Amino acid sequence: MSLSNRNRVSKGYIVNEMHEFNILLESREIFIHGYIDNTDDDPGVEYRMSNNFIKNISLLTQLNSTDPIIIHQHSVGGLWSEGMMIYDAIQTCTAPVVMILHGSAISMGSIIPHAADLRVCMPNCWWMVHDGYTEISGCTMKQARSWNEWEQSLSKQMFEIYTSVCLEHGKFFKGKSEAQVRSYLKRQLDKKEDWWFTAEESVNLGFADAIWGAEGYESLDKIRSHVL
Repeated sequence: MSLSNRNRVSKGYIVNEMHEFNILLESREIFIHGYIDNTDDDPGVEYRMSNNFIKNISLLTQLNSTDPIIIHQHSVGGLWSEGMMIYDAIQTCTAPVVMILHGSAISMGSIIPHAADLRVCMPNCWWMVHDGYTEISGCTMKQARSWNEWEQSLSKQMFEIYTSVCLEHGKFFKGKSEAQVRSYLKRQLDKKEDWWFTAEESVNLGFADAIWGAEGYESLDKIRSHVL
């Protein structure tokens, strides 16, 4: 989509789409980032982001169910349930989905991209993987035990997602078994708690498929061609 030949009113509509609704209809792009409010803190993945996203991806799918959808993500992490809402919406989308990772892919932001058909990392995007945080108060002992059991099941699901993408795409894990991959991931998290790595390392490990600027990934048009 080119803005150069648009009149001022048309340009205004496009700017409004992008800034107010986090979507560009013509180029089929969606933007995921923390809700912009009167605060300096990024709230990360929460109900406003996830609900807005589901509406946007549903709209683009109904307009055209076969052309690729480009999702730009910058994420400092956030809530599990709201993040998995986004994950499920991407995974069940009938159109091919490409994730472009900007800035940081932290915690829940390191899980969401794996629902996409193609994951492209910006050169200076960094990743962080960990077991997550939880807190519980004002409950009975039974409720606390129940919550702990539930949290353990979510942690297992997270490991399954990470293990699957590392096993399938990670150059570092070539020739390794699923058990070996899972064991390596667990050792990293046990040792570091917060495990940080670079864009290059994300490709090597299997968390991303390519880095923007690599051969065949120099522009959105070339990136789209990989999922057509």
